[in-house]
Amino acid sequence: MLVLADTAATLNAVLTGAAQPAPAPAEELPEPERDLWRMLGPGPEVWRLELNEASLAFWPRAVLVGRAADSQYDILKEALAPDPGPHCPVASLALEGRRFHGHRGRPWTALRGNLHLCVALAPAAPAARLGLALTMLPAVAAVDALRTVSGGSLQPGIKWVNDILLDGRKVGGVLTGSQAQGSRLDLVVLGIGLNVARAPRLEPTPFVPAVTCLRDCPGGQGVELGALFRALLAALAARYLALLNEGAAGLFAAYRDASLIVGRRVRIWPEGLDDAQPPPGWPPPLAEGVVREIRPDLSLRLEGRAELVTQGRLALLDPESQPMP
Repeated sequence: MLVLADTAATLNAVLTGAAQPAPAPAEELPEPERDLWRMLGPGPEVWRLELNEASLAFWPRAVLVGRAADSQYDILKEALAPDPGPHCPVASLALEGRRFHGHRGRPWTALRGNLHLCVALAPAAPAARLGLALTMLPAVAAVDALRTVSGGSLQPGIKWVNDILLDGRKVGGVLTGSQAQGSRLDLVVLGIGLNVARAPRLEPTPFVPAVTCLRDCPGGQGVELGALFRALLAALAARYLALLNEGAAGLFAAYRDASLIVGRRVRIWPEGLDDAQPPPGWPPPLAEGVVREIRPDLSLRLEGRAELVTQGRLALLDPESQPMP
């Protein structure tokens, strides 16, 4: 994997102990690396490092920047849409940045010391075959990576649809965006944010009552950013190749096994709620009940409810929670 970085400090923050190359003019990069640097790199100089690691062989190139002025997820979605093939697969990591966001544009605080990773893939495969598996892919890979880097001490779970939790507190979230030409899926962009060293200050909501970071979790204190970066890229590659070669069944099984909601009482509201507004001002929930099943299309079957729940924002309820009026 060819790593392109904006400074030696950025390179060292992610790949501690790696050889420190000398900077070179970015305009001397060959294509398509020069295109990627123009999209994601912040300056005229670039530090180049080859990583010859078997676990990273799937990724021909990665871009590392200390501070991203804009969401790299949005940049990759827009810039690669016309012709993703020459540039994919590619990974991009920022130590911190502005205008980062989660699902439906909800803001994401990108703090230095945490992991902010985007990857772009060009499946050139039938969209119907991949389906919602691509929504599950980054969440399952994040769970895989956290288990790997902690030697199994961390046991994260997934809160429907795309939150990663440790001990009931949110430690990360994931995003999936795609572009199709007719029935063919040409571009997939995945975003993964994980709180490694710092937990952002957030007002609690029913959907995110508490946040945490790995350093504050038993078993997570020794996890380093670089190790998590490597483990996450390896997990993404393994799960993605299995999806292409074997179908979605294995990925769905892993998602279901990591789910935190089966058997739990939940309340689900419509999307588009204003988190800054107190819950009494929200519209009525779509549903409430005990989740009995997650289906391969990620719909939920709630106890006593004939209609499946296919969308919405989910809050886990305490056993003592009262049913909705």
